[in-house]
Amino acid sequence: MNITLHIISVIFSIGFLMMIFELVRRKKLKENYALTWFFVGAVVLFFSAMGDSLGVVFRALGFIQASNAILVVSIFLILVILLGLSVAVSSLSTQTQTLTQEIGLLKNKLENAEKDDAKN
Repeated sequence: MNITLHIISVIFSIGFLMMIFELVRRKKLKENYALTWFFVGAVVLFFSAMGDSLGVVFRALGFIQASNAILVVSIFLILVILLGLSVAVSSLSTQTQTLTQEIGLLKNKLENAEKDDAKN
């Protein structure tokens, strides 16, 4: 791996981890998601820091350059995170629908109770 590319990838990986820390500190990112992102950042930093020393492993897996392997691993990890977030969004969507229906039922009961009180 080119030394410039190596340094840039390590700097961006460290910057990514620092961004995650800052989002958690400002309470913009929940801890359960932060752990996943920290893991992704640590894996990317590990591959970025190791660079050509993992070249034998990457070549055995069919990659010509270590940077290509880092990119593929990063994309795979991001896809795993997106799948997890899609599951979370689906769950929240179902909960929102259930809560909306329950509020509608409660509102209907309240209106019926107010009509009964008005009649008496």
